[in-house]
Amino acid sequence: MALQKTSRYEPPYATASMKILFLNTYDDPADGGGVELTVWTLIRALREKGHECVLLSTQQGRSLDLHEREGIRIWRAGIRNIYWPTKEKLASPLSKLTWHAVDGYSRSMQSHLRRVLEVEKPDVVSVHSLPGWSASSWATIKSMSIPFVQVLHDQYAICARSSMFRNTHNCKTQCTDCRLLRLPHRKASNAPSAVIGVSRFILERHVQYGYFHDVPIKAVINNTRDPRALSIDAQGSEHTTIRFGFIGRLDPSKGVELLLEQFSRFQRKDAELWIAGDGDQKYVEFLKSRVKDDRVKFLGRVKQRDFFPEIDTVVVPSLWNDTFPGVVFEALAFGKPVIGSRRGGIPEMIRDGENGFLFDPEKDGELLDLLNQVANNPSDQTAMGAAARASSLPFIDTEAWLDKYLAVYAQLGNAL
Repeated sequence: MALQKTSRYEPPYATASMKILFLNTYDDPADGGGVELTVWTLIRALREKGHECVLLSTQQGRSLDLHEREGIRIWRAGIRNIYWPTKEKLASPLSKLTWHAVDGYSRSMQSHLRRVLEVEKPDVVSVHSLPGWSASSWATIKSMSIPFVQVLHDQYAICARSSMFRNTHNCKTQCTDCRLLRLPHRKASNAPSAVIGVSRFILERHVQYGYFHDVPIKAVINNTRDPRALSIDAQGSEHTTIRFGFIGRLDPSKGVELLLEQFSRFQRKDAELWIAGDGDQKYVEFLKSRVKDDRVKFLGRVKQRDFFPEIDTVVVPSLWNDTFPGVVFEALAFGKPVIGSRRGGIPEMIRDGENGFLFDPEKDGELLDLLNQVANNPSDQTAMGAAARASSLPFIDTEAWLDKYLAVYAQLGNAL
């Protein structure tokens, strides 16, 4: 697949002020996660260059309200579905199915979107997560002749769960439910002026399924983080143990159970496994109930700058095709080698044997072998740490990252 190249340059939009409207499910990273961190990183970078940004998200209730954060106008539109889906929302299987049926290609939220577009009159719309808004938003924006970019963070257009992961396994094809719930999406996906995948994996996955076929601009722009926010120079305390770490949402798809099982077979008494993050309370309690090993510590939710400096090697054992997990490049930025699964966009960041290691989570013992390899070769840690930090540079260079987005924006007028 030929991808549109983007590079550092001086586009017309680099000097002319532009208004960009961001469309996303949530406006607060506390409600969402990595997508919202990326959205806010981009908003702040654009604002520093003199561009005006507005964010439109969903909220509980029915009203359309205007708020402000960091000087950015935030429109919050009341969700027109049976509930507002946050991480803490516990819903029955029937309620979830009903929610997805309503959300499939819903026009109920389009009056909110149209109203904000009429008021704000943006030059460009940057579409990110669509749950709550549905893919019918593509038609609404296009009908108003506003150029827009769809940024792919997940597989929402293909899968109602956005992950193509079900019953502990990755789906090899669309299941019957998703084929029905996503019937209009393939044709509708041709509406955007441009499509950006945050990983090569996620863009190629959609193209493979026939999505965005007629979209003239296709690009891969990996996510990044502002190093000022990460505090990558933070120093950890001295320790004599071999310390492995996991940080992220505690969810079956993230492979935490696999990591705990493999670590339980790891014989080194001078090793520790720190688990940072939160998730569904019942699942977290289930994980803790399985652990009878005092080498394992559950930390709860902690900040990156308080976690990574204390860890020797980070493990990202995702079972699902994790699109482009920020935990990988964040760990690399702190100079920490990463043991990651060969899933989704993870292999796009890890150079096997150089800044970390890759393993197949379906092959029993591969992860255990790598834990032993790391523990038995402590002299390699310094070199791998240096390689990790060097390989992270593209993921913390917000200037170069912003240039790639501006390059796409500069082409949008010709894509209408």
